[in-house]
Amino acid sequence: MEEVDKIIIHSLRQIGCDVEENISSLSSFNTELVVQATIRCLEIIKPELGINPVLPENMAARFRIGMLLAQAVMDLGYKGDVGYQTFLYKSEADLRRVLIFLIEKFPKENDKTIIEPITKSEQIDKLISTSVSSKLSVPWLPYYCHKKRSKFDVRASNPFSTVTLNFPKSEDSEEYKDYAIHYEKTFLEQVPYSKNLLPSIIAANSREELKNCMTTEEKIEWLNQQKYGTKSDTSDCDIYSIDRLISQMGIPGSKSNGDLATSESISPEEEKEDENIIREKKLKLESDKLKSTIEELQTEITNIAFEMNKITAMEEAEARNLMNQEQESKYKLKAFELLENGRENVNKLETAIEAQINKLINLANKWEKHRLPLIEKYRKEKEKYSSEASASQKKLDELRALRVKERELIEECKNKEQQYSQLLSDVEKLPKEINRAPYAQRILEIINNIKKQKDEIDKVLADTREVQKEINTLTGKLERSFAIVDDMIFRDARSNDISKRAYKLLATLHGDCNEIVSLVQETGATIREIRDLEEQIESESSKNIGPNLERITADLKQMRQETAALTAQLHNKIS
Repeated sequence: MEEVDKIIIHSLRQIGCDVEENISSLSSFNTELVVQATIRCLEIIKPELGINPVLPENMAARFRIGMLLAQAVMDLGYKGDVGYQTFLYKSEADLRRVLIFLIEKFPKENDKTIIEPITKSEQIDKLISTSVSSKLSVPWLPYYCHKKRSKFDVRASNPFSTVTLNFPKSEDSEEYKDYAIHYEKTFLEQVPYSKNLLPSIIAANSREELKNCMTTEEKIEWLNQQKYGTKSDTSDCDIYSIDRLISQMGIPGSKSNGDLATSESISPEEEKEDENIIREKKLKLESDKLKSTIEELQTEITNIAFEMNKITAMEEAEARNLMNQEQESKYKLKAFELLENGRENVNKLETAIEAQINKLINLANKWEKHRLPLIEKYRKEKEKYSSEASASQKKLDELRALRVKERELIEECKNKEQQYSQLLSDVEKLPKEINRAPYAQRILEIINNIKKQKDEIDKVLADTREVQKEINTLTGKLERSFAIVDDMIFRDARSNDISKRAYKLLATLHGDCNEIVSLVQETGATIREIRDLEEQIESESSKNIGPNLERITADLKQMRQETAALTAQLHNKIS
């Protein structure tokens, strides 16, 4: 078991358990180390477990952690007996079985056993790096987008306060502009606080933009220009509405509607334009009338064309009927001609039919003569082709099978190469300073010892089987011989007193022998029970019942003290 313990301890050190160098067996493990090793193994198998590896001082919390560990081990499929006592009050054999089970459950393709840090400082560095990488992987969000805001987040509210800024404008003189460029203070110097800089610039810019805006009079004049520019024949109502708007706004220099009407006069050019408009209207009316007449004529033409199509279709149908009637009349004429000499015509038809039948028979005989060799040739060719096709099909099947096998072999080679490269990378990642030769040698020695023990056990079993066979044969012979002797003596005992005594002695001897055999069997069973009990005693003695019992009593006292303290606190709170 020392070799097994060394292998377990080496595996625990590889996964990051803080096992001291002087520890060489599981019997040297204390409770804290047992719990830490179990939790570390479970974290590698189930990373989401989340159990604190530090064992608390409170006994109730310790029992709770022990129950959690036992439940986690049972969830992984452990079939043995496991409970909180396995971890808190360790038994070397039970702990060895549990740790072997957990180590066997490690993921096969896991590099954590190689990369995991060994010392505490390396573990702290790894925790820091993982936490930093997890923080960096999260995208940045402003404080008001987080679900849980920090209590130190404070919103700053700056009022929109402005300051008048001095800077050269476009309408200023060149001298002032030169002065402002060389001697005027900058915006930062003119503003008392930096928070007023941006609002002041925005306000100054808006003021400059508003200076260039149009006045109300300019806007109305622009509207009038747009109105007169788009329509030449502006109505009096529109002009009146614009002038009324101007008069209501009290703009000086505005004219009334009457003044505008009197100021305008009709020119001869406008009269010519009116005449042209009237002519255009007349031409439009005439063109509309012509369009309507053209459309009516087009509809009449389409109707006439439709009627013409109908008439042509009727003519074609009548022509077909006429052709059919002519053919029927020809057939009827021929029939009437044949009816005049009916007998002669019938005889002629019969002779012609017989001649045709004889001709067909001769042709059939000739065809049979030609057909038979052709059929034989066809069958031979078909058989030949089928044999060739079957052979080619077999070859094709073989080729397909070979191709499939080739693909499988190629895939297998690729998988082997991948496994080889993976194993090479795993070997390169393994620590170089560890010498695995002694471990391998020890494992081989253990395997050889197991083989020897198995051979010895097989020999013992074979010997026991042979002995059992001999016992069975002897008991069979004994029973048969007893039956024969019993029968013989019983026959003689009817007429002979000595035979009667011999029969009684034989019966007592047989009973005594049976009792001796049963006693021997009972002694063997008791010896086996004694051996089993001795083994149980050894196993129980190896569990360190005495120290564990002392620890349990100490823990019980501690729990009683804790409960007493808690009850006292409760009484104090109630009072």
